[in-house]
Amino acid sequence: MTERLDRIEAILERTAQRAEANTVAIEANAAAIEADRVASAQLHSTVNSLVQIVEIHQLNHEATGRNFERIVTELREIRTEIRGLRTETQRILEHLFGRQENDE
Repeated sequence: MTERLDRIEAILERTAQRAEANTVAIEANAAAIEADRVASAQLHSTVNSLVQIVEIHQLNHEATGRNFERIVTELREIRTEIRGLRTETQRILEHLFGRQENDE
């Protein structure tokens, strides 16, 4: 009977040791899960921030594109005005020099 009790006590001791080891493992896993939860929340926050930055850059890019188109249009108008002024200047010079040649 003593031998049987010794075996039962040994089994109970091993069971208690395993239970203690399992408790330590569970606590370690709980800490790891919490760390993962925090990291996941930070990652989520970072992704949201990056999405906001991308949206802002997209709006700025669109505004820059519109401004560029306006500038190109204005440059074309200025180029047209310059051509007109050049033509008018040429006419004036031809008129003045033509008059001088006729006067001589």
